Amino acid sequence: MSRVSSHVIETKTRDLLRSKIDNFYNNGDALFRDVTERDYGIDAIIELFDQGTPTGMMALIQIKGSQNHIEQLKNDKEVSCEISTSSAHYAEQNRIPVILVYVYIGNPFYLYFAKLQDVITEEHKSKIDKQKSITVRIPNNNIITTDFEPLFEMIRTSY
Repeated sequence: MSRVSSHVIETKTRDLLRSKIDNFYNNGDALFRDVTERDYGIDAIIELFDQGTPTGMMALIQIKGSQNHIEQLKNDKEVSCEISTSSAHYAEQNRIPVILVYVYIGNPFYLYFAKLQDVITEEHKSKIDKQKSITVRIPNNNIITTDFEPLFEMIRTSY
C-alpha cells in the first residue's frame, strides 16, 4: 500500500498549523491539540490561556489542506470549501465552536477560517440527510497569513 497525496497534505497541514499556533504567543497562550480518536470531522482542538492560566475557551477544528492556491469565488467576497454532511451535522449539534480551517500549505502559507455554526445555512441543513457533502462559503476577510489573533478572537467571542 502506498501513501497517497491527500495523506501527505494532511500531515503537512497539521504540522504547519501546530507550529504556527503553538508559537504565536511567546508565553504559549494558544495550544494546538491533535485529536487521535475517531474524529467525526474534528482534527484538532485549539485551547486558549491567559498568562498560562486555562480560560476554558476552546474550539474544535476541522482542517482542510490544499497544495493548490485557494481561489476566491467570482463575487470576490468568499472562498468555497467542501465538507462532509456528517461534519456539518456534528457542528450543528455542538455547543463548542467548530471552526473550519482551510489551509494553503505552499509558500507563502495562508489560511481561511470560519465558524461552521455560522456558515451552515438552512439550505445546507436540508441536504444533510440527502447528500454526502456540502460546499460552505468562507468570507474573504477571514484570512490569516501571519497574525492568528482573528482566529483566537473568534474563539473568545464564542464564549
